[in-house]
Amino acid sequence: MTMFTRWLRRAWRVFGVAVAALLVTTLVPTAAHATLGATQGIDIQLTALSNGNTYNVGRVYGTVQWDDGNTQFRLNVTVCRQSSYTSPNVRLFVNGVTSATYSGEDNVNRSSICGGPWGLSYAIGGTFTAGGAVVRGLGIGIATVFFDGSSARDVGGGGFYDNPYN
Repeated sequence: MTMFTRWLRRAWRVFGVAVAALLVTTLVPTAAHATLGATQGIDIQLTALSNGNTYNVGRVYGTVQWDDGNTQFRLNVTVCRQSSYTSPNVRLFVNGVTSATYSGEDNVNRSSICGGPWGLSYAIGGTFTAGGAVVRGLGIGIATVFFDGSSARDVGGGGFYDNPYN
């Protein structure tokens, strides 16, 4: 066997391996990409009672979208500071476990969302997961301090949003 023949056989083997690898990678089905469903509204209004009057003290308002693959969700909400002594704290619970905590104000006036003369607020937006687990639901807790002129007290509330795909 000549040197050229050996080289030609090696070239055909390399070519055959490359073609086989290409076929394997193109014929393997790709993972399905989950898509986001319709938006689900979120509106949590936190109130406090003082001297027979009800005061709005904080609000979480926006939307959540679940992906049909049950692995993530997109959250877009505004957190409003209304008649509260401090900026509201918001805690997200994914599948009952604390996922994130937020607080503060971003100096963007959102009086159309927050209602009345209030505009101090901040936004929470992003895509969230459960660390590889199926996302079953989202809990949103909001807490702040209300001062009625003579005493301050903690006020809290929240809501739960179920993933419709599981």
